[in-house]
Amino acid sequence: MKSIVVTSGKGGVGKTTVTACLGRALALLGNRVALIDADFGLNNLDVVLEKENCVVYDIADVIENRCRVRQALIQCSERNLYLLPSAHGYLGERVSAQNIRLILNSLAVTFDYVLVDCPAGIEAGFTRAVGACERALIVTTPHVSALRDANKVITLLKSYKMTTSVVVNRVRGDLLASGRIPDKAEIEGILKSEVDGMIPETDGVYGFVNIPQKPFDMLARRIHYGVGELHDPAACYRGLFGSIRRKLRKNY
Repeated sequence: MKSIVVTSGKGGVGKTTVTACLGRALALLGNRVALIDADFGLNNLDVVLEKENCVVYDIADVIENRCRVRQALIQCSERNLYLLPSAHGYLGERVSAQNIRLILNSLAVTFDYVLVDCPAGIEAGFTRAVGACERALIVTTPHVSALRDANKVITLLKSYKMTTSVVVNRVRGDLLASGRIPDKAEIEGILKSEVDGMIPETDGVYGFVNIPQKPFDMLARRIHYGVGELHDPAACYRGLFGSIRRKLRKNY
């Protein structure tokens, strides 16, 4: 089993949505995938997955021995995708990295991947989630403040000696094509870390099932196989017709 913590330097970059969509993409590759919502303060992975009304037990029930891990798991729309929801109330210091590690150990027999949705920032919630996993995926947007915060997280993760890579979320293809935001190579230079995914901005798209899956399928292949192309959000904005699309979007 491979355990991956999905984290970010700041909130609002789409970390939880990336966790859900990547989990779905890995499941579609034939893997059994469990998603753990370890963001005890601002938990909403069940909402993103549209399973908030299916919660019977949560991670607090597991940690405090009121149920087994399997009893708390919720099957999602995809056959191989399951969710361990976060607690309804704030757990705070009652949760440790050891608690998360024990849950991961209990899932190791059944699942190929476990993705842990980590709180944004570098506080206690970050430490307990990161300390239990073997790989970290840092989600950022291509903006200066988000990249600066992502860089702080990557620097801190070096002390954990774990594999790290970056997903750049909410990339506007028109701005990328015109050079107004940094591209993959520039971001890798800034963060000194490999970019494994470029996820386009999806204006006007609401709901987990409506999010375009192709960029996450490409991300999942890179994570699962170790190779593969990245989605290019700027592809349709290059060339003659692409320049027309850029002008239309700017005017819109």
